[in-house]
Amino acid sequence: WRIRPNFTMSYGLRYEYYGVLSEARNKDVFFDMLRGDIIPRYSGDWYNSSKKNFGPRLAFTWSPLASKNTTVLRAGAGYYYGPGQTEDQLQPEANDRIGTTLSAATTPGLAYPLNIPAIYANYNINSPRLGYQPRAYAPGYRIPERVLSYSFSVQQKLPDSTVVSLGYVGSQGRNLFLRSITNLITGFTMNPATGVASAVRQYGNRFAEIDYKTSGGTDSYNAMQLTVNHRYAHGLTFGAQYTWAHSIGTSAGSNEANTAGNPFNFATERGNNNFDIRHSLNVDALYELPFGRGRRFASNLSKPLDAFLGGWQLGGVINARSGVPIDVLITRPDIAYVDNRNGAVYQNPLVVNGQVLTTPVINTPGGGSTRNVRRPDVVPGVQPILTQNGLAYVNPGAFTVPQPGTFGNSARNSLAGPAIAQLDLTLSKKFRITEIVNVELRAEAYNIANHTNFANPGNVRLSPGIPTGPTATGIQPGQPFTSSVAGGNFGVLNSTVSNQIGLGTARQLQLALRINF
Repeated sequence: WRIRPNFTMSYGLRYEYYGVLSEARNKDVFFDMLRGDIIPRYSGDWYNSSKKNFGPRLAFTWSPLASKNTTVLRAGAGYYYGPGQTEDQLQPEANDRIGTTLSAATTPGLAYPLNIPAIYANYNINSPRLGYQPRAYAPGYRIPERVLSYSFSVQQKLPDSTVVSLGYVGSQGRNLFLRSITNLITGFTMNPATGVASAVRQYGNRFAEIDYKTSGGTDSYNAMQLTVNHRYAHGLTFGAQYTWAHSIGTSAGSNEANTAGNPFNFATERGNNNFDIRHSLNVDALYELPFGRGRRFASNLSKPLDAFLGGWQLGGVINARSGVPIDVLITRPDIAYVDNRNGAVYQNPLVVNGQVLTTPVINTPGGGSTRNVRRPDVVPGVQPILTQNGLAYVNPGAFTVPQPGTFGNSARNSLAGPAIAQLDLTLSKKFRITEIVNVELRAEAYNIANHTNFANPGNVRLSPGIPTGPTATGIQPGQPFTSSVAGGNFGVLNSTVSNQIGLGTARQLQLALRINF
């Protein structure tokens, strides 16, 4: 709606509905978290789907009359919906299978070809050898995810065909996909002779830990965007874009959602999202060399020289960005053993002369070993990123094992990986054949300086942590990790970004010859 010649409003309303998926052949196996059991022939909806998905959109464009069309202000906002990836909506269907790893130890007489009926004759759905682990939906799990997106920008025309824009872009995500575990560890039983403790679970030990999906995650994105564009003038085109941004939340939704490290409090998952890139810079330029017909230095060129020197273009692109997040994790046993004499913590019970000298404790409340999302404690005052030259990047001495019965205080995705930067160049020449036909020769170089762009360290999981016993290698809770305990490959930059062409590639050179008509 053009309210005035210099003031325009755009508006609209969108409605979306996403139905609940179902299994056409009734193959689904539905696990009820309230009952802690499988419901045979479940006929209800697997989860909830909202019918209130109205998405209004509103935007304004205004050019103040006093600016004489050299200044433009834009503002807009809108609600957007989406169901997430399909895998998050068909979990009961995926439960219709049982898997196991066969070995001679668990399956006597194992030989090829496999006699499947005979092998499974001794198995049933409750067999611990099968490790049957259905997945579930939490009561109240609801789709779709919802995002409110908004932006504001000022665009100003400058002399010499240059335009600069300064903008703010933000969003708020709600009802985002989350995941956690149920059938939590609630206690243990101990063998008085060996001191070995066995976990007692929420629904009994018929099932192991159960991965479940729920909603209610939140995130926010805030970014400043600065853009400068120099339109074609005097043979030069130039552009530059810089973005400062931060994406943070308890979940990034859908495929970006990790299992919560604390199944009792999702708020502790608040941290940088997987795609959080704090700084991003792109600069591009294309320059027509001033030689040849119609160019500045053309008057004294002969036709052969004009054909050779004219029509050349030189271009370049600089790409640089800060690193993507690193999530430091730790391997911890579900149950640990505390030495009754000195309070030392071990992975195994300690028995001397038939006397049990340790007391078992639930090491991580609720469990969580199957999802591998436990985090360490942070050692105060120690820099987690190593700044000296070399391939070592994450400092193991900045982390320690949490005390038994507590969760680690290291935040999700608390570190940033190595930055990436490269310079690409292109040189091209057009040979005119007729008025409408020309042949173009191009030489292109990606990352011409062959700058090494490292990927995030491949191993950022601390292990083994606490020792198996008094004389074994390891550290006690509260003691900083050492390189020897963490392992020589912990936090080491051992691979580069593997793009063939694009940001992060090794040096790539290519030639191209094309006919334009």
